[in-house]
Amino acid sequence: MSPQTAGPSSYGSGFSTIGESEPSSTPGTSAVASPASAAPVEEVAVRRRTLSNVSVRSTRSLSALSLSKVKVKFAGSKSPGHIARKLRFKKGDATSDAHAASPVVDTDLFEAAELGRGSCFLPWARDLKGRTIPPQGTLVDIDVGPLAAPILRVGPPSELAILRAKGRSYSSPFPLGSASPLDIIPLTHTDLSEPVRVEVPDYFDECLPRELRLKVLATLVDLHEAEHIRLIASDRWTARKAGRTRWVGAEKGVMELLRLSRVSKAWQSLVYDGQLWARLPKLPSAVIVRLCKDAGGFVKRLELAGTPLLSPDLLTEMTEGLCIEAALPNELPHTRVTTINLQGCTALSTRSLHHLLIRSPALETLCVKGLPAVTNTTCTILATYCPRLTSLDMGRCNNLDGEGIRSLASCTLLQGETLRLKVLRLSGLKRVTDEMMQRLGKAAPDLEVLDLSYARHLHNSAIDAFLSLTEEEAQTVPSVELTAREAGRDPTDASKYWRRVTRLRHLALSACIMLTDHALTHLAHAVPQLEFLELAGIGADLRDTGLVRLLETTPYIRRLDLEDASELSDAVLAALTPSSPDPHPPPPRPGQPAPLPEPGHALEQLVVSHAGNLTPDALLTLLRACPRLRALEADNTRMNSAVVRAFVAHAREHTLSDPYLGAVDCRAVGEHVVREVAPHARPRRGWRAYEARKLAFVDGRDEDSGVGPGAGAAQDECDARRVVLKTFYSWQAVDRVRAERERRRKAAGRRVANGSASSAGTGEVDVGGGARTRWWTPSGRRSVPGSPGLLDGEGRDGCTIM
Repeated sequence: MSPQTAGPSSYGSGFSTIGESEPSSTPGTSAVASPASAAPVEEVAVRRRTLSNVSVRSTRSLSALSLSKVKVKFAGSKSPGHIARKLRFKKGDATSDAHAASPVVDTDLFEAAELGRGSCFLPWARDLKGRTIPPQGTLVDIDVGPLAAPILRVGPPSELAILRAKGRSYSSPFPLGSASPLDIIPLTHTDLSEPVRVEVPDYFDECLPRELRLKVLATLVDLHEAEHIRLIASDRWTARKAGRTRWVGAEKGVMELLRLSRVSKAWQSLVYDGQLWARLPKLPSAVIVRLCKDAGGFVKRLELAGTPLLSPDLLTEMTEGLCIEAALPNELPHTRVTTINLQGCTALSTRSLHHLLIRSPALETLCVKGLPAVTNTTCTILATYCPRLTSLDMGRCNNLDGEGIRSLASCTLLQGETLRLKVLRLSGLKRVTDEMMQRLGKAAPDLEVLDLSYARHLHNSAIDAFLSLTEEEAQTVPSVELTAREAGRDPTDASKYWRRVTRLRHLALSACIMLTDHALTHLAHAVPQLEFLELAGIGADLRDTGLVRLLETTPYIRRLDLEDASELSDAVLAALTPSSPDPHPPPPRPGQPAPLPEPGHALEQLVVSHAGNLTPDALLTLLRACPRLRALEADNTRMNSAVVRAFVAHAREHTLSDPYLGAVDCRAVGEHVVREVAPHARPRRGWRAYEARKLAFVDGRDEDSGVGPGAGAAQDECDARRVVLKTFYSWQAVDRVRAERERRRKAAGRRVANGSASSAGTGEVDVGGGARTRWWTPSGRRSVPGSPGLLDGEGRDGCTIM
């Protein structure tokens, strides 16, 4: 058989004979076994097995040589044929020449085998030459890696080789030094077509400590909030986009944290770590309960407002989860919560609420507005177990009355202490008595916000009891000494009166129908730091005398609500008008106290609706003297068009944010002035949020908002620089925009119906990139494409596909 093959697995037997190769030697070739030391050649068994699964690389064979180098003989051969070789091998010819008897080493193979004349693979001798370039006629070329010894191969074929035209194909028996030819198969089981996998270390879970991993998750929430703030400040945040985005800012960050808890158990442990949940927002009940159990000792803010389905059992379970073990054996387990907001949680019971309050000694802010579970006993519990309380909102609690507030103040005074309350909201409180107000004034000297609006039983005497002091008490608390005239008494009385000087900044007495301007006289000189005063809904009993006396002693007033005070006159506006618009008075002389600013220099909001006695001139004078005034509500007054123009010019001059002018039912304000100031006004105060999506505010940032310079163009309701002008005619602009949107919506529906009717052979058609509609029209009959009725918008009053 011939050593030259036609392929990697088999070769053709078309080689008749191969003569002796030309004697040659190449420097650097390895020594070949000499005839003298020729070892007996073992006959290698023929293995009829293909090597197609072996990773090999075939080189050029004799078939690839040029025809000039191949001599084809069709008749006879000068060299011995196959039969002669077989007979000679069978007889065991020992007279073979020494050159053929010498073994030949095939160094192209790994662990090369020694072959001789008796071998079935190479029955003739070959010269061994150094391998310097890729062979042109080798049998098989196998990539076996670098070898330490020189690589030897069988020399190139002689030109005496004669190729037979036809012949059989035999499997190529490959002489190997090992037991099996399959030993040359690579030992790896990896598919070579697969990409190499690179192991990337998990730096987050394996390298970072737990504190840094928690810091990364906490920063995630902060980044969402900062990104939302930047988005609002940019022009990319529109009303339409806000209406489609439910979770934004910190809420979106919290939702992302909860999604990350599904990655693995390790991440779930990180997400539910208490260090991330100092503030517990409104979440599903199951999540809240687990957070209370896992992060109980870290939660400081419990904000569950607007959760009407919060049951008493769930609140009790949450309280148990929030509690930590007491330091002393005789103390109850307690929480570290400082803020609780349960407004709207109407399903709670009194027992579950008290269970939470008793175990919250660090409580500072509590909002239980409108809860039926709040009773007078709740006030006693707060005085006993919550001594650090600074803000309390118990407005609109039907089961609470003045007796509960009296017990709150009395319990504190019996302990020889005072309440730390700075904010107290008791809107709608019933049975307000003079005793209750007197004890509240003594027990809460640090009050800054007091809301007693809609307290129907609040009388002038209750206000006097809240502020009055005896001469002995005046020596221990901040007080002011007044004459009878200054105190609103008989001017002929020579007695002295002492009033408590409070820290009130915000006082709400709206809808206290039993109050008159005498209550305001009692407040004079007692509230020098007052900034917000709400007296709406009192009615005609609120007159100028007491109000002017109070305003003269409140130089820092910023907001004044006098709605429904129909008996007011220009004297009230004069008391609010500073003599100089300069808010910064000249510096005092050395050794003298700084003079107090004039009342009205900081005025920002004024409500004088239904005050029919006010004149437009007084309003104009006030407007020119108060540079910070940005909201003026004068509905149903004598305001005219000149005041409207002056307010719009005032807002543009001082670049006020969200200026507001209410002129509803003002007969002197006509439609012409509304059209005149329309380029600088808007009918409503719009904002960009998900909650405002149903109000459909016109936003100039939207592409198809319709805002423009034309007379019929829509007004940008989200532009903070425009004046919010509330008149009868401005509401017509809102109706006009709504009608235009409705017309466009119906036209779009009709176009959809037209496209559906014109699609023949299809049961439904795509409209607008995803909406599907039927072939039938809203009126129940087919329509011809381009029908006049459809284009003109007439007819088709039936169902419309949105």
